[in-house]
Amino acid sequence: MMNHDLFSSLSTQQNQTIEKIIQLEKEIENEKNKDKRAKKEKEVNKERIKLLSPNAHLSYHSLVAKNKTSADNFRSAWQNKNLQIDLSGHINEQGLNDFLKENFSYPSINISLLPRYSFLIQFTFTLEKPYISRDEQDFYIIDNPIRKDRVFGLPYVASSSWKGSLRSALWQLGYKAEDDDIRRIFGSERKTEEHERLRAGRLYLFPTFFTKKGLEIVNPHDREQRVGKNPILIECVPEGTSGIFTLLYVPFDLIGKEEKEIKKQVSRDILLIARGLEAMFRGYGFGAKTSSGYGIAKSELTDGKLVLKAEGIELLQKEEIKIEEPEEAFKKYLNDDGSVKEEFKGGGEAGLLSNKQYNEKKEQLAGGSLAEFKKFRLWYGTYGELWQKHIGAERTPEPLCPVWSFESFNELLEKAEEIEKVLKSKEVSQ
Repeated sequence: MMNHDLFSSLSTQQNQTIEKIIQLEKEIENEKNKDKRAKKEKEVNKERIKLLSPNAHLSYHSLVAKNKTSADNFRSAWQNKNLQIDLSGHINEQGLNDFLKENFSYPSINISLLPRYSFLIQFTFTLEKPYISRDEQDFYIIDNPIRKDRVFGLPYVASSSWKGSLRSALWQLGYKAEDDDIRRIFGSERKTEEHERLRAGRLYLFPTFFTKKGLEIVNPHDREQRVGKNPILIECVPEGTSGIFTLLYVPFDLIGKEEKEIKKQVSRDILLIARGLEAMFRGYGFGAKTSSGYGIAKSELTDGKLVLKAEGIELLQKEEIKIEEPEEAFKKYLNDDGSVKEEFKGGGEAGLLSNKQYNEKKEQLAGGSLAEFKKFRLWYGTYGELWQKHIGAERTPEPLCPVWSFESFNELLEKAEEIEKVLKSKEVSQ
């Protein structure tokens, strides 16, 4: 009742502006003078802007009751403004992007504080098809608003929506709610009554915020005449918009269990989640109207990373890369960190001195024969970079949380398969 009283009061306050808009539009319609018409159009636009915030839906419905043409013109003005998200009153000098990253996009997660074999998957995706969802707002200028946060009005995908879409994608792949793999990842369904089957899931998904809004037009056709007469406006996040996806997996219920069983379950879950993400983003979609093709992302990703809290995995990967150590005679050309000494750098192969340059400076250099240097130059061109990384790795403690990078959903799946093999390997440190 209080809301209705408030809206009634606001409508009364806006009535004067509404009447002025209707009057000005009538004058514009009858005005022959081009300059005078332009002046009145500028004036009526100012009046429309007064009604756009904060309750545009009230103004629109009031205009519909009085003049349909005025209402359509007002909604056109709202559409132009609706595509813009203005956070100027909330951001600092660092700008909008820094503000969003600090407060919305990148959750602060210290995975080293979590149980062993917890992992984080995060990447920036770009919409290939618009994203549609349903807002909880009761009153809006159109019937199909997208879900937005209440403070800044940013369109977003809620954590619960991500979870539901991922579960749905896995169901489409053949995984059922009663499967053990699904229950340990997502937890029990709400309707579960058996006490022994009740459990919390290991998965937590963070919301994704967008900085763009758009409008989709759906025009249902008459079955007999095959002509659309009543186009429907649907608020959306347009294609080409980017968002950041963040997923956290915490095997809290495996604490104290045997190492073999922990690795078995976690390796299965990593691969299952990667398959589900690829299916959700590339195949089945997320949000509303996915059966019509909405909510699909491009296959290419930016800043993709999978962080796993597990010691020994990074070392195992490095051992798979064969590095030929430098001969003892080659060490006089190298610094302690494996890089080439400055006096041996030049315009030849691998960025070293050419044969001519070496002969010209040979007396000034503490090197060996030209034949030896040529042999060193060949080794450095093949193994120099790997040797520097090897030296650096020996001096740096093995990371507690190794990171795998990926640039597509296919690569994410490949990394998940690699990690599954590594976790099953007996060489992983206990």
